[in-house]
Amino acid sequence: MTGSYWAAMSMVCALAAWPVAASDAIRADHAADTIALTQLACEAGRAYARRDLKTLDAMTAEDYVQTDVRGRVMTRPEWRDYVQNRQSELSIRCDAIEVRYYSEVAVVTGASTYTRKTPKDDVVTHSRWTSVWTKSAAGWKRHEFQNTYINPNADLCDTQVPPKGLP
Repeated sequence: MTGSYWAAMSMVCALAAWPVAASDAIRADHAADTIALTQLACEAGRAYARRDLKTLDAMTAEDYVQTDVRGRVMTRPEWRDYVQNRQSELSIRCDAIEVRYYSEVAVVTGASTYTRKTPKDDVVTHSRWTSVWTKSAAGWKRHEFQNTYINPNADLCDTQVPPKGLP
């Protein structure tokens, strides 16, 4: 075997390994961001439960839009007003966080368990959510959040109530 054969074989092996090496590098590059986004997403839930607007403002973009579990779409000012004036006392646990990257955008999904405190007892509900984040010099900012109650019997509901403002 000649030297050029071995050089060609080395090139083929290197090219064959390139996608694996590149994807490992991308995963390693995003490892710190994934940790940060997981922490931010969970802290967003806890800050919401505490009505901590200072913390929420620090992680929320100016163009923030939220679709809540009732299907209401709120701009950032409407959402801030709702958070500040919410009547229920909550605790929130998050889990099943996943982060996917699309260039400079991260889509973060997860689950939340809400425990609403009442004088009689605690009411526990579960949701799945999706949020969209971008990274800037100021760090990660959340732009969109959509939250849906987990209801395994949703298809069994026989009454449809259209949201306010829709025909």
